[in-house]
Amino acid sequence: MRNTFCLWALITALTMPGLALANSPRDYLPLDPGSVFVAFYYDHYYGNDYYHKGTKVSGNTNYYANVGVFRPVYYTSIGPFTVDPQLILPFGEADLIKSPSGGLGDATFAATIWFINNKEYKFIFAYTPFLTAPTGRYDPNSPVNFGSNRWATKHEVCVAKGFGDSTWLEVAAHVQFYSDNNDARDAENRTVTSSKAASYGGETHLSYNFTKDFFGSFDYYYLHGGETTINDTWQKDWVDSHTLGLSFAYMLTPHTQLMINGKTDASVYNGIMTSSFGARLGFIF
Repeated sequence: MRNTFCLWALITALTMPGLALANSPRDYLPLDPGSVFVAFYYDHYYGNDYYHKGTKVSGNTNYYANVGVFRPVYYTSIGPFTVDPQLILPFGEADLIKSPSGGLGDATFAATIWFINNKEYKFIFAYTPFLTAPTGRYDPNSPVNFGSNRWATKHEVCVAKGFGDSTWLEVAAHVQFYSDNNDARDAENRTVTSSKAASYGGETHLSYNFTKDFFGSFDYYYLHGGETTINDTWQKDWVDSHTLGLSFAYMLTPHTQLMINGKTDASVYNGIMTSSFGARLGFIF
């Protein structure tokens, strides 16, 4: 039961797109105030190899997830700063060791503040607070869930720099804090409280314009921490993962963008080594 719980905790994080809340390349390049961006995401995740403390202990996990995200974003101004209040709402289905789950995930509210957006020197410095509410479907007896049954708040800063007319480098770092889950299960299937330590991470996107309507990006993601407790006993299930990806985006029309991406874990300390592919369709109003 303990291994099942560890799997549950890790997969809950994996099935939230974003990730949970990972960025797409050029997310930190803002639209003009007054603009609206509405995006629909689809990602397919899959993996078989389960690692514990850096050692592969199973090759038959048979994990998969199909995750969609609805994300409306509104760009406005507060004084001299551009701000983009937004909603991130995941939904979908997942299966782990023949235990399916599906429905709505936890809703996240966010708003990036661009403290520096220098278009002449192509330099950006921005901060994004995220607040995730436990609105998603949660079953304490399931090894995989779309809801985490805990509040979370993430704080991210990003520095972005343009080089010439075609290249952008974005570097972001974050820390995320979690409330307790008061409806977890222990090895005897008793209801207990589970705490979760803070997690830390970062990501980098190096993108290049092949034409004015088409760009590609090399993507890198790192995540560490998030160890959980059961009855105040640490479960030694912290995450330490490195993920590589490629993204390509094309403007179908002046107001419609299609982005496709692929990612794969390069290393995993605890959890399932996962790969994914997906698409984002975005509309600018």
